[in-house]
Amino acid sequence: MATNLKSPRRIKKSNSPVKKTGQGGTLKKRLLKLKGKDLANSRETILQAARACFASQGFAGTSIKDIQDASGFSRGNLYHHFKTKEEIVQIIITQNLGRFYDRVETLLKELNDRDLSLTDVICELAQLAQEITKGPGKGMAFHVWSLAMVEPEVRNSMTICFENIRSALEKKIILLMAQGKIKKYKNTEQLSVTLFGLVIPAFTLQSVFMDEKSLDATAYAQSLSLLFKNDQ
Repeated sequence: MATNLKSPRRIKKSNSPVKKTGQGGTLKKRLLKLKGKDLANSRETILQAARACFASQGFAGTSIKDIQDASGFSRGNLYHHFKTKEEIVQIIITQNLGRFYDRVETLLKELNDRDLSLTDVICELAQLAQEITKGPGKGMAFHVWSLAMVEPEVRNSMTICFENIRSALEKKIILLMAQGKIKKYKNTEQLSVTLFGLVIPAFTLQSVFMDEKSLDATAYAQSLSLLFKNDQ
């Protein structure tokens, strides 16, 4: 004789004997935060891999496949973060220029608290340029300069950054004039453009292409000082 078995009554969440502890929401937030960190770390890993590829192969010579192989991520993972190689290029250039400007601005502010001559200022700035030129991203500057000749967005990013640096240098020049360390001259903008050209691109070029004849930051600043004095 068959026995009629009643189906067990479902326990509604509101009637559940298990007390709510509030950990569900906290755990979910924690997991979302962890996921966010993982995404940020993955994105940074891809950018670092791209930097290494661009520095050694240039922008044109680097493919998405190169970046994928260098980062160790799948193609799908890479495209989850970046849609095109051009997007990666623009992000890296913007980051580099922003960091470079921040460091120049910080350096100039620190120099304001020290009793330095123009030669000292040039030497300090050249040391910063030397660090960047010889550092892990060496060669990147030249790739960026080349790309800026054909890519308006890259040129615009560079123009904004370099104008900020030039403006900071002009303020330093005006301060040196007020301190009597350099001759007063009404066109301080012109002087700042000249100083920018001498310290950033000129120092970088000789540092990379003069081989054994290239000068370090101290020798470069001293040589410029001698040239200026001999011209007076």
